[in-house]
Amino acid sequence: MLRGTDIDALLVPAGYGTDPVVRAVCEAALEGDLGPGLTLLADTRDDHHARVQVAEALGRAAVERPGDVAELAEDGADQADVLLWVGHALLSGAQRRPAGSSQADRKGMEAALHEVRIPLDNAAELRPDDPAPWAALQTVAMGLGADRDEKDRLWREITDRAPALFPAHMTRVRALSPTRGGTTEEMFAAAGASADVAPEGDPLPAVLALAHAEHLRGEEKRLVAEGKSPDIAHLGLGRLHGEPVQELFDLARSWAEHAVPHVYDVQAHHLFGWAFHRAGMQDPARWHLGAVGRYACDLPWSFFGAPRVEIAGAMAELGVDPTAHDTDGADPDRES
Repeated sequence: MLRGTDIDALLVPAGYGTDPVVRAVCEAALEGDLGPGLTLLADTRDDHHARVQVAEALGRAAVERPGDVAELAEDGADQADVLLWVGHALLSGAQRRPAGSSQADRKGMEAALHEVRIPLDNAAELRPDDPAPWAALQTVAMGLGADRDEKDRLWREITDRAPALFPAHMTRVRALSPTRGGTTEEMFAAAGASADVAPEGDPLPAVLALAHAEHLRGEEKRLVAEGKSPDIAHLGLGRLHGEPVQELFDLARSWAEHAVPHVYDVQAHHLFGWAFHRAGMQDPARWHLGAVGRYACDLPWSFFGAPRVEIAGAMAELGVDPTAHDTDGADPDRES
């Protein structure tokens, strides 16, 4: 049996995607070869999910090179693709800023996020049918603490173009959480609506597990604010149980029975795997976490600690070997 520390060393962050082609293009971008990234973005224009995931991955890969990406437009590259990539590179940089509590830190973060909006707004204007810029703007709005009207406006822009866009539904649930000015009822209503609009075989119902994670995180924060230690707060909330877990199980089973390959499958498996592990349902938790291979997604594990440590601990407890389905030889040393 592998220990948690052994598993941690084997995990590969999924920030550069799980497709070997996408990861290879990100590797090239890290080395300064940006041409393949433009080709890949062009190839995804008719696949909204792939386009959003590729834009996010390329943004992380070019986080140190937004100026180099911007210069591609001078060589005749598609301006909308370039601006989408620049926006994601700037967004990745903003998300890496220290999460300080000082006024200077907050102002620095706000300035960085406002800068992100410029290329994304322009990308949206140049390609009106593309939901990818709007999905990124939704993340920016959440980071800036936008009011409900602005959140709803961006949500309409996205769903008018792609009603079942997985990452946008995840952001919607988080944006309506009590910690961001929403309510528990609104958050769970949004998650339930996501499950309702999911096409058959789509992983979108896993967003309901994210709502449960957000709720538990908020409750833990409340208990800590009331003077409980983090460990006591975590233990005090206990496991997921009862009707909510049965609802998640039914959704996960339906997805598994009708699953169609999807670029966000690994993220969905992590969401369901976390939920069933938290519920003490070892068999479904083991199945879902076994399906992720070596790929580690931050959400929802990062709500409760260092994500790789949390994932590795759950896998070790369940007896999951992350290398059992290792087929693409991804290099964990190329991603932080």
